[in-house]
Amino acid sequence: MILNNFDMFPINSFVIHLKHGLGQYKGLTVIEDNNIQAEYFTILYADNVKLYVPIHHVYLIKKYIFNTDNKKISLHKLGNKKWINERNKIFKNIQDIALNLLDNHAYRTSQPGFAFKQDVEKYQLFCQSFPYEMTCDQKKTMYEVLQDMNKSIPMDRLVCGDVGFGKTEIAIRASFVAVSNKKQVIILVPTTLLAHQHYKTFQKRYKNWPVQVDILSRFQSKCDQISCIENIKLGNTNILIATHKILFNNVLWYDLGLLIIDEEHRFGVSQKEKIKKQFPNIDILTLTATPIPRTLHMAMHGIRNLSILATPPVNRLPVKIAIKKYNTKLIREIIVNEIKRKGQVYYICNKITNLKEKLIILQNLIPEATFKIGHGKIQSTRLKKIMYHFQEKKFDVLICTTIIETGIDIPTVNSIIIEDADSFGLAQLYQMKGRVGRSNIQAYAWLLISDIKKISSNGKKRLLAIESIKNFGAGFDLSMHDLQIRGMGELLGYNQSGHGKNIEISLYVELLQQTIFLIKQNTSLSLTLLKNIQPKVRLFIPNILPESYISNMDIRLYVYKKFFESNKKNDLLKLKIYLIDNFGVLPQETENLFIISNIRILCNDLGIKSVEFNNHDGIIAFNETSSVINSNILLKIFESEVQEWKIKDVFSFYFIKVISNEIERITWLWQFLKKIKHQIK
Repeated sequence: MILNNFDMFPINSFVIHLKHGLGQYKGLTVIEDNNIQAEYFTILYADNVKLYVPIHHVYLIKKYIFNTDNKKISLHKLGNKKWINERNKIFKNIQDIALNLLDNHAYRTSQPGFAFKQDVEKYQLFCQSFPYEMTCDQKKTMYEVLQDMNKSIPMDRLVCGDVGFGKTEIAIRASFVAVSNKKQVIILVPTTLLAHQHYKTFQKRYKNWPVQVDILSRFQSKCDQISCIENIKLGNTNILIATHKILFNNVLWYDLGLLIIDEEHRFGVSQKEKIKKQFPNIDILTLTATPIPRTLHMAMHGIRNLSILATPPVNRLPVKIAIKKYNTKLIREIIVNEIKRKGQVYYICNKITNLKEKLIILQNLIPEATFKIGHGKIQSTRLKKIMYHFQEKKFDVLICTTIIETGIDIPTVNSIIIEDADSFGLAQLYQMKGRVGRSNIQAYAWLLISDIKKISSNGKKRLLAIESIKNFGAGFDLSMHDLQIRGMGELLGYNQSGHGKNIEISLYVELLQQTIFLIKQNTSLSLTLLKNIQPKVRLFIPNILPESYISNMDIRLYVYKKFFESNKKNDLLKLKIYLIDNFGVLPQETENLFIISNIRILCNDLGIKSVEFNNHDGIIAFNETSSVINSNILLKIFESEVQEWKIKDVFSFYFIKVISNEIERITWLWQFLKKIKHQIK
């Protein structure tokens, strides 16, 4: 169970060491020093030079995610300035991003928001018109949204839920609370088709309430658009469903209180920031099935609140995904089989110029089926009519571009064929897959490729990632796949790439998190600080995972990582149970690892940077920024043993303590540190 999330370092895989740069992992090596065995992480660098990294520094080593196709990887030379310069750029990039995130977050949270009040009886009456039973995740998410709206600080919450998992109902109920408080609501959507689908859904839910729901999109005439904008200004419009058009028109709001952004990965940063700056004190609720990296990261670090909808609706079946080579016989079989079971098909061909040719090919291939073409360049009233006829089952197959990608909900469409699937982004593939399977009928997504040999490595990764999804609620996990393929990106930039592409995702996340913490402490990110993240504990006792105990090198490395990532006694207890259950009674060397790890956790609590203790003397060094303890407390403790203690410098203390027995030595140190902790309480 513990290995489910294990991200292995295969032998010969490329790694980044924060101090030394890009090298090649060559496995673990046992080295003996003063009759004490220790295991080292072995990295090969340029000119066939090997570096042996102490296993307690493994947190400084991460996988190298190679994002550029067909480019030879060159190992760094040890001591060469090339990596130092690149690392400095990465650190500066992260520092800039952290400052931007903190500035934006601080500005927004400093604005006086509106504390929405809830009429419980009225709200529950409205909720009764929802024709389904809410899932546990929906209930929890709705509670979190209502809690945010009740606060006087502007809400900024991200709701991540798989397609069809009930995000729209969260938006509808949040809108009701806003409207009940005499505030206006805007639901911002990326496509005209989705706008009209939401418009119908909201109208249906609000038909028995005195709430005016309007829409602003290119499907409307100029006259209707002008009338709508006037109603917004006068306050006659309570809820507006709109495409991004609203961002670029001079719309004056009567009293806007809630902005809901649906499928936010389709909006550019500048678009979203424009409306946020225009209305810094309104509540913002963001809905997405595949959160883009920058958003996901902000959510992970408390700069936005995050809710997950991972529970599927009752009787919903996961969409079956198949990757196949383009084959007309297969295409005919797919469409004919779907028609036989009274269903319909989306056929995705993303080049508008090829749609008419594709229509002729399919009509000749399947004369018994009926087809129509749909794309964004078609005149709005005609496209609206085509989509309406498709919903009414007036024809069998819609040959279209990715206009159906976002939010379209037609339960009778249960097969989707995507040509040249390798050319689409991961989020696009996931969204298009989500257009089918909206009922209790088994749905299929067919990803067609023309030539497997010509697919880029990133294209293969995307297809393998989408094919690997077997269960519901995978949107959140999919974002992590996307992160690994594309790189972390510039969180506040206009694209998803940046200096972060040269280091592994989890390391980028750790660095950004650490930087945000350091900025709050008026300190900058540096390699020295990173190397001091974990207290260093040297007791000169054997502390390894013997190969005779765990023969698999990958598992040994993983367990070492768990030791140095554990920050609580409970984490170590779980690890110990796992080891005993899977490998038997702990050898003494491994028991020592647990002892050292417990001392390290205690040192961390006390603000101790390092402890060294052999059989006759030792040194205890405190962090220079530690606020946990001061020298007066230590001097008071040392009074009874004044001959044995010496102040080395302001933050370090040298002591003489001759204890040859290892167990007695460790026990003394443990009791001494516990004594310090007791004194500062």
